[in-house]
Amino acid sequence: MIKIVPSGDSIVIIKDLNNLKSSILTNYIEKLNLNEIEDIISLKNSVGIIFNPYKITSNKFRKKMKSLILNKKLTNNKSLKTWKIPICYDEEFGIDLNEISQNCKLNIAQIKKKHCSVTYEVDLVGFLPGFLYLGNLVESLYTQRRNNPRTNIPKGSVGIAGNQTGIYNIESPGGWNIIGRTPIKLFDKLNNPPIYIKQGDKIIFEEITKEKFYSY
Repeated sequence: MIKIVPSGDSIVIIKDLNNLKSSILTNYIEKLNLNEIEDIISLKNSVGIIFNPYKITSNKFRKKMKSLILNKKLTNNKSLKTWKIPICYDEEFGIDLNEISQNCKLNIAQIKKKHCSVTYEVDLVGFLPGFLYLGNLVESLYTQRRNNPRTNIPKGSVGIAGNQTGIYNIESPGGWNIIGRTPIKLFDKLNNPPIYIKQGDKIIFEEITKEKFYSY
């Protein structure tokens, strides 16, 4: 059963979602457009809501959210988008392919084929602006984060760490193993919203050549 628990005097956490995707619940809460809500933080298996304690007490807010959520039949049939993202695995961009090959005991051709073979689900958007955490990575590609993170990862870089693959949509430090790069600009702070891909959406990678990469 879904639980709504306090976390301080201005945050509640909604957890135990019973297979309901947090992205579905977040979308529903956003559409309520409640003026006491300051922000919504959607995690993989829970949703945090920051509310204004000067407009409503924590106890009243929890009761209100419980009534709005538990009396609503929410399902995972939200219309989600599938995005096709070009990726180039050339050694200029896939700077950790050789290490991944050694760690996973696969040749580079096998790595590329496996990485493009599945449809990924966007688990989270964060820790950096527009960073995409993608689930469903093929188990044979699981690999640990780098022991020594790099101080600069180019934007568009695609990495793998643990059981996820991720896209660096801005230039930043990072410790993921870089497998390739996309030429597509997925994040633009001047746009509203700055990134159109949302939690729960699907992503399919399509391999392109180095020449094709530079033609974008």
